[in-house]
Amino acid sequence: MKLIIAFAALVAIAAARPQEEIEYVAIIREDSVPIEGANFRHEFEADNGLSQSMVGSADENGAQVMSGSYSFPLPDGTIATFDWVADALGFRVESPLLPVAPLAEHPIPAHAQEQIDFANAQQAAGLTWSQDAEAWI
Repeated sequence: MKLIIAFAALVAIAAARPQEEIEYVAIIREDSVPIEGANFRHEFEADNGLSQSMVGSADENGAQVMSGSYSFPLPDGTIATFDWVADALGFRVESPLLPVAPLAEHPIPAHAQEQIDFANAQQAAGLTWSQDAEAWI
């Protein structure tokens, strides 16, 4: 009896799930250069407006460096484009669609700016703050 109830519950769950149509996307252009060491290139474009390109290489230290862009259509018909770089400085993205931090409402007080300038001068002199020693070393 328990088996019949469990089977009936599974059938009910399967019948209740939304019946969605799958929208297929065709790749209309693809071009790539195989990976050779740190060097590669790959681009593609789909029929729904999605596109992506990326290039990889090595920097002067031999570390992997990558850059590229991707684009996709927005609901209003415009195209959103994002350019990115991944290197020793990390991953960075640029686009006019990304949010921008607001400007400071108030100027930095003089005493706070003095502390910031002091810390920058210490770092420029090659010193780092040691939390254990509670001093610049």
